[in-house]
Amino acid sequence: MIGLLLLLWAPAGLAEPRVVTACGHPVYPPLSWEQNGELTGIAPYLARKLLGEHGYRVDMRVFGNWERCQLAARQGKVDLIVSAYKTQGRDRDFVFSAQPVVADPVVLFTHFGNGSRSPWNLSDKTLGLLFGDSFGDEFDHLAAAYPHVERVSSGEQNFRKLSLGRIDYMPIGLATGRLQARKLGLTDKVQPLPELLTLEHYHLALPRGSVLEPLLPALSDRLGALASDRYIQRITPFFERLYLDSP
Repeated sequence: MIGLLLLLWAPAGLAEPRVVTACGHPVYPPLSWEQNGELTGIAPYLARKLLGEHGYRVDMRVFGNWERCQLAARQGKVDLIVSAYKTQGRDRDFVFSAQPVVADPVVLFTHFGNGSRSPWNLSDKTLGLLFGDSFGDEFDHLAAAYPHVERVSSGEQNFRKLSLGRIDYMPIGLATGRLQARKLGLTDKVQPLPELLTLEHYHLALPRGSVLEPLLPALSDRLGALASDRYIQRITPFFERLYLDSP
């Protein structure tokens, strides 16, 4: 199936396409995740599709964790981050597509043994985050002042810690949180709280000065057309199943 998807947009007649490098969040399915040493998911697929239409081939890199991907982009080691929230801190180093790739409703997951359902910033509970995590400027400001934060490199680490009660809350997109909990067999141990923490959007992000920067308006327009056609919504179930069926 994924081979068929790739064939649908592969440009004809380009024997030697220009190559650009990209990275993304390695543990955020179905948007992006590492599988067999390569980044896959909705955002990598769309990046390849859109840039393929302009004669580029995308070399997807995995740098170990999300923070290292962002650092590599800031250092000029990649030309594109396939999806990232737009924040004030990142706006200094990156330019973003006007059209988002996807909207991301963010909630707090907790463990079933946590009797407190009060907001995390009003309690003494422990918050678990990944290195490089951001959930928008307002959340980042609150998290920076919160005294009980533990950061790890792996989403699986965070879910395991949450299921064992070693952390009490974990912010994450609702869709990816449910997918990861299901894949890890933890749906009976962790649960999302019903309140929406924030609604953020993932955008294409280019390091300032990237060779791709002149293409950004065209890439944004193409993303808008795909969203209007419900294309991204239609391919989402394929990538959800790909993630759940992966080793």
